[in-house]
Amino acid sequence: MTHTLADPAKTPFLADLEARGLLHQKTPDLTDALIESERPPLYVGFDPSAPSLHAGNLIPLLGMDRYRRRGGQVIVLLGGATGMIGDPSGKDAERNLQAEEAVLANIESQRKQFEALFAATDGPAPIFVNNADWYRGMDVIAFLREVGKHFSVNAMLQKDAVKNRIENREQGISFTEFTYALLQGYDFVHLHRTHGCRIQMGGSDQWGNIVGGVDLMRRMDGVAAHAVTYSLLTNSEGKKYGKSEKGAVWLDPDLTSPYEFYQFWLNSADADTPKFLAWLTDIDLDYLEDLKSAPAHERRPQKALAELLTARVHGARAAALAEEASAVIFSGKSDSLGAELIAMIARAVPTLEADEGPCVLIDAMVALGAAASRGEARRLIGQNAVSANGAKLNEEGADLRDHRAGAGAVVLSVGKAKRFLVRFDRQ
Repeated sequence: MTHTLADPAKTPFLADLEARGLLHQKTPDLTDALIESERPPLYVGFDPSAPSLHAGNLIPLLGMDRYRRRGGQVIVLLGGATGMIGDPSGKDAERNLQAEEAVLANIESQRKQFEALFAATDGPAPIFVNNADWYRGMDVIAFLREVGKHFSVNAMLQKDAVKNRIENREQGISFTEFTYALLQGYDFVHLHRTHGCRIQMGGSDQWGNIVGGVDLMRRMDGVAAHAVTYSLLTNSEGKKYGKSEKGAVWLDPDLTSPYEFYQFWLNSADADTPKFLAWLTDIDLDYLEDLKSAPAHERRPQKALAELLTARVHGARAAALAEEASAVIFSGKSDSLGAELIAMIARAVPTLEADEGPCVLIDAMVALGAAASRGEARRLIGQNAVSANGAKLNEEGADLRDHRAGAGAVVLSVGKAKRFLVRFDRQ
């Protein structure tokens, strides 16, 4: 399906964020006129606490891409230093500290994902920085004299991230996490001094830390910096899509396959899908209104979301395969199963790697877990509830090799909804 996308040249950056419902807060002096005239570099910090980016990172990642597609320079800060401490914002308990080796490995892995995602669109090449590079050379006395003296403990205690933890006497907050705001604030100062950065963007839960950096830059360098925050990726029930949630959706295809990624967005609730389309894709907003007015049973918004977002993260080929795999699994049949399609389906349903020689239906059903026993398998076959690539099978001794399609596989259906794959001649 072809979808109408917005032209970034026609809508200024902040106006686009606001029209899409993404703009949460900004400092008063930050305007599209200022951005157009001065093109100040913009930075976003990312927490390298996992080897892969996740669905919640799509908001800042695509926000940065919107800025650079309009000609702005973006800076990706991968927190090798702050990642060793952990941001208390939005957390009810102290984080487990990671080993430096793990943080460095996560940074390398995440950077490759950023590079691949930004390579798919036009704009200035992103600048990648690691804040461990400047903190390694700063001793604690220098940091306290140059940075710490500009922060009021009284003001820091009033921040929600700190206050909520202090009021929870069972958890509290360590001095380590309490100092996180100082590090983030100085990151902004350093990036201005080295790259001319004057805008920091982050999630709505980062507002206090970001304006702390704005204030620090004014105090230390006399520079007027700017803050902008976006809405966090949540569903209609308020659930946050992050790496710490059970069943997190990762951008790494080895952790969340393109098919699983596609299905996650395809199964978005009606109440969430228009928002996700506006936030996570470059869909034209007038076209989005047309999708919303389509008959509900057609699920056009969900299909558009799954197609556009899977293509953006995993590429157009993976998105097309995920759509095709979804159709095959739903119908239980295919006239032609290519090797790539078979590989994708194999990660989505229980799969049996068939040995050479006959592949007897009743044995395959038990091996796949499609039936708990040979007796149950016979009953299901006798009820006409089993088919191979859409063809009903009535003989328990049927050889599934006779029903292979394409590159050599059989989609086995048991009942209306259960799907299995038998794969032959795997290379």
